[in-house]
Amino acid sequence: MLSFKPFKGIHAKEEDIKDFPMYSPDIYSDEQIRMKLRGKTPSYIDLIKPIFFKGESPLENRLKKIRKRYEDYVKDNLLDHDPASFYIYEQKKKSGETFRGVIGLISVDDFNGKNIKVPSPTNETKVNGFTQFLDTTYLQTNPILLCYESNSKIEILMDLEMKSKPFIHFEDEMEVSHRLWRIDNRLKLSQFKDVVSNLPSLYLADGYYRLMGAINHSDKIKDKSKTKNFLFDQNHQVLSLLVSGQNLKIIEYNRLIKSLNGLTKKDIFSKLEEHFTINYKGKEPYFPSHKHHISMYMDGEFFGLYIKHEFRGMKEGLGTIDTYLFNTFILEKVFNIKDSKQEMNLVSYIKGFNGIEGIKKIKEEVDTGDFTIGFGFYPPSFSDLQKVLELGEKLPDKITYIEPKFPTGLIMVNMK
Repeated sequence: MLSFKPFKGIHAKEEDIKDFPMYSPDIYSDEQIRMKLRGKTPSYIDLIKPIFFKGESPLENRLKKIRKRYEDYVKDNLLDHDPASFYIYEQKKKSGETFRGVIGLISVDDFNGKNIKVPSPTNETKVNGFTQFLDTTYLQTNPILLCYESNSKIEILMDLEMKSKPFIHFEDEMEVSHRLWRIDNRLKLSQFKDVVSNLPSLYLADGYYRLMGAINHSDKIKDKSKTKNFLFDQNHQVLSLLVSGQNLKIIEYNRLIKSLNGLTKKDIFSKLEEHFTINYKGKEPYFPSHKHHISMYMDGEFFGLYIKHEFRGMKEGLGTIDTYLFNTFILEKVFNIKDSKQEMNLVSYIKGFNGIEGIKKIKEEVDTGDFTIGFGFYPPSFSDLQKVLELGEKLPDKITYIEPKFPTGLIMVNMK
C-alpha cells in the first residue's frame, strides 16, 4: 500500500495570495523577473530573491539567506499555517480547460517500491541543485505531479468537497484560475487516505528533479539521524499533486536544427529513406495526424515522414515515443549526433500546441534563417508514457510538456 499523509500547509494570506505564487522562471523574460523582484508585497520571488544574485556569494550562502527570509516572513506573520490537511486543487485556463487533483505527502520509501513508476536517472546536475535547495532551506514549495488510472472513488470524493466554497480562489497574471479546498475533517482525511493508499500504481508525470532532490535529502537526514522512526518526519515525505492520467494534457515538444552538419539536402533525403517513407506535403503547414508520423520543414516545403513498420516499437517501451525514434533514426543515423553535448549544440526545442499552431511556429523559426530544418511531432499519449515508466526506462529530453503546471509557492511544506 502507498503511504499518503496530510500535512500542515503554508501559504500566503488572503490579501497577498493572488500575487504570491509564480511559475518556473523559464517562462518569464529577464525584464519580467526584474519587475517581480522590485515588487513590494510578499511574494515567492521575494522569498527566494537571494538565488537571483549569483555574483554576490556562493550558492550555499544564498540558500541560507532564503531560509532566513522565510523565518522572517513567519515572524512578521506574513504566512498562514494550516492544520494537517489534504487539499483539492483545481486549475481552469482561459480556454476553458480544467484540471484537478488532490495534494498530500507521499513517503520517499514508496518510490523504492513497485507501486510508483519513475524513469531511470538523468541529468545529475539538476538533481544536485534541488538537493542542495532542500538541504539548506528545508522548504518544499512545488509538488511533483503523479498520475493514476482514472478512479471513480477519488472523483466522487473530490466532487463532494468541491460543492463547498474554496478557501483559496484567485486568477493569476496568465488569466489562469486557481481554487483550493482544504480537507482537515478526520473522517474525510481517512477516506482520502484509504482510497489513494489503495491505488495500484502511480506514474511520475512531472517533477523528476524535485523528486530525486527530495530522496537525496531524505537519505542525508537518515544517515545523520540516531533514531530510525521516520514515519512522521516531513524530511522523508514528498509534496505531491495526484491527477488522473485522463485529466492530463500532454503537449509535444518539436525540434529545430541549426545546420545540416555538413550534409547536402540530397544526403538527408537519401539517409531518411532507409527508415522512413517520405511524402511531399507542399508549402502549407502540415501537422502529423498519427503517432509515428513526423512533419519536416525545409527550404520552404513540408514533408511527411512515416516511420517504416519494421522500425516502429524498436526498443520496447521507448519505441512507442516518436522523439526516441527521431533521436535514433534521424539525429544518429542522418546527422551523426550521438551524445547530448552534440545535440545541445545543434538542436533546439520548441513547445507545440497539439495542432497546426506548433507547426506554424516551426516554419516561422526556420524562415528567419536561424534554423535550417524543423521537425514536428504528434503528442504521445498517457498510455505511451505508462509503457516507458513501467519498464523504468530513461526518457529522452523534452519529449512532452505536461499540464497542469502548479504555481510554485501556492502551498509549501516546512520540513524543520
